[in-house]
Amino acid sequence: MIQNPTDALVRPTAPEGPEHGQPSATDELAYRPDLPRSPLALWCARHRWSVPATALLVVLGSVGLLGTVGITTQDINDQLVGDSAEAYDTLDEADFGDVPTEFIIVSDPEGPLSPERAAELGSELATTYETVPGVIAVGETFAGQDGSIVLPLEFTDNGEGVALEIDGSLQATDDLAALHGDLTISQFGQTSLDQEMNDTVGEDFQRAELFAIPATLIILLLAFGAVVAAGVPLLIGLGSVAAALGLTAIVSTWRPVDQNSQAIVLLIGLAVGVDYALLILRRAREERRAGASVLDSIGIAGATAGRAVLISGLTVVIAMSGMLVAGGMFTSLGLGAMLVVGVAVIAAVTVLPALLGLLGDKVDALRLPFTRRREARRGSENSFWGHLAGVVTRRPLASLVVVGGLLVALATPALGMKTAIGNVEALPQDLKSVQAYHQFQTAVPAESDALQVVVRAPAESADDVEAALLGVTADAESITHISGAADEVVRSTDGTVSTWNLGVDVTPSDDAMAPTVEQVRGELLPQVRAELSDVPGADVHLGGQAAVVDLTNWMEDSLPWVVGFVLALSLLVMLVSFGSPALALATVGLNLLSVGAAYGALVLVFGGTWAEGLLDFTSTGVIASWLPMMLFVLLFGLSMDYHIFVTSRVREAFDAGDSPRLAVRRGVARSAGVVTAAAAVMIGVFSIFGTLSMLEMKQLGVGLAVAVLIDATVVRGVLLPAVLTLLGERAHTGPTWLPRLHH
Repeated sequence: MIQNPTDALVRPTAPEGPEHGQPSATDELAYRPDLPRSPLALWCARHRWSVPATALLVVLGSVGLLGTVGITTQDINDQLVGDSAEAYDTLDEADFGDVPTEFIIVSDPEGPLSPERAAELGSELATTYETVPGVIAVGETFAGQDGSIVLPLEFTDNGEGVALEIDGSLQATDDLAALHGDLTISQFGQTSLDQEMNDTVGEDFQRAELFAIPATLIILLLAFGAVVAAGVPLLIGLGSVAAALGLTAIVSTWRPVDQNSQAIVLLIGLAVGVDYALLILRRAREERRAGASVLDSIGIAGATAGRAVLISGLTVVIAMSGMLVAGGMFTSLGLGAMLVVGVAVIAAVTVLPALLGLLGDKVDALRLPFTRRREARRGSENSFWGHLAGVVTRRPLASLVVVGGLLVALATPALGMKTAIGNVEALPQDLKSVQAYHQFQTAVPAESDALQVVVRAPAESADDVEAALLGVTADAESITHISGAADEVVRSTDGTVSTWNLGVDVTPSDDAMAPTVEQVRGELLPQVRAELSDVPGADVHLGGQAAVVDLTNWMEDSLPWVVGFVLALSLLVMLVSFGSPALALATVGLNLLSVGAAYGALVLVFGGTWAEGLLDFTSTGVIASWLPMMLFVLLFGLSMDYHIFVTSRVREAFDAGDSPRLAVRRGVARSAGVVTAAAAVMIGVFSIFGTLSMLEMKQLGVGLAVAVLIDATVVRGVLLPAVLTLLGERAHTGPTWLPRLHH
């Protein structure tokens, strides 16, 4: 047995077959008979043309599906829960004869407009917009609560409630703002907001894609020291993303997916696709340099690193299936993430061996200078990670207490985490439409961040409904944070549905929003229901911004169930994989600590204002409500990648005859380099998402990047070796009735 992989890092110089380094069916598998070979990897390597060709057809078909079918996204109503979902369902079934409406708001930073100036400006606005393309009606100018004036404009409908042509009005608004430099003139409406946000998000993702691929390639070049070897994992990652997006398009035809699904597929797919391929490729190159033939190295890598990838991929999928337990908006997010991880695993254990068989020793072509010496040191117990593992294994308890205590301290801020659904406040605040929203909110509070009382009743009772709603106006306005009640009730065209708006002076992320919603539901709605007790079939609900509170509460209530589900299944996977209850429990504990530290770091960064300038965001003091659950399943799953890979190498050394302590040091030394490289890829991809304009995407990217950094260095470099050393043989043994995949 080779005691140190660097003792045998000599490339064979004799040709191996008719193609000089490429495998043939007659290759003898004589190298290291103690190591297993993967039949699947060997089969794919021998079919080195047909397997990649099939994979290429799958990718091309997926791209074709994206171009023809596209991905169908959910309507916001599909994600709502509770009473507010009932309110939105009621509104969906009603026809209010609405046309797309935009508002022009004119205000003076010095104070309220004088009546004369307001009349003059109102006339100018009407004259300006009545000839603008797309505008079909100019409404009456009315005064805002802050002394501004507001002009409603109606637009041609595209058939889906969206203005068909809006660019002309936006240009007219910009021209008026330039003409009246002493005033603030802006345009707000759902169409203008959506258009600017779509443009911004589109530019964000184009920039992310533009930088993610070169950044990943640079990291891989540093990891492999050869251009071809660096390109192979990137090819696997990009192909996995393309195939998963095609599958997502198919799934979305019968189940529309969340609008963030594409971002999740790209984010996770590129990271795990590259990582899985990197882990297997590095093992194959290690065995090749130690004396194995090309075919032998592929078979060994498939049976060792490939098996670790299969187990870790299964664990990631299981963790992400926790989102299916939560249901709602998480179902589509979970499906997308599970699809891309599954595709990445399949590509890594089938397409990659075929490509390695096709390339042979040419996988090391175009080697970078000054990399051979670093390659020779890699995996040695004299490397940095080998020295660190030696220190940790000599003082495991002290290492565990000190470093574990630091991570517990980092996780402590998570206890004060506040969550909320992102609203306009979570959008980039320098957007024109966002600034216009704030101006409109000040002018007409009951029409912006409003709670909306929705009543369904027979048409003949419409007057009774209106009387009941307006009759509680005084009580509504006496509630703290209710900034105003609408002075009219809006009816559907058939008179069966009525809506009444209550303005609020707090944002959805404010702690006061939930109590305000509870007070309206607990005090106002019972009064309305009492007034309508004689109306048959009267149904009263609260929607509008109440939906944010309902959705946040639902996510917080679902999180414990998801956590329990993921922990139980992950424990089961580790038991079946390694056959050691002690190791399985330690795995769950370390992963929980890693996730907790990531939560704490997220709160430290986004819970205050100190990092605003550094990361270019405006703090809301809260974390997006969907992030804790999403981060938990993603981080718990992804952390298993490195855990299983390191533990597999430790188990391999132990099974080869090393003592538990020596097995830990050698296993960590041999795996730390590839884990560091794999983590660098993930950190690079996730960090790019941390530069996006959307606050929620920024929080997701930063949270994942910090978590992977902590997990791949502190947890896997210090805590895991310490725990394995303290467990000793218990980390490798267990009841005989437990199956054990790692022999």
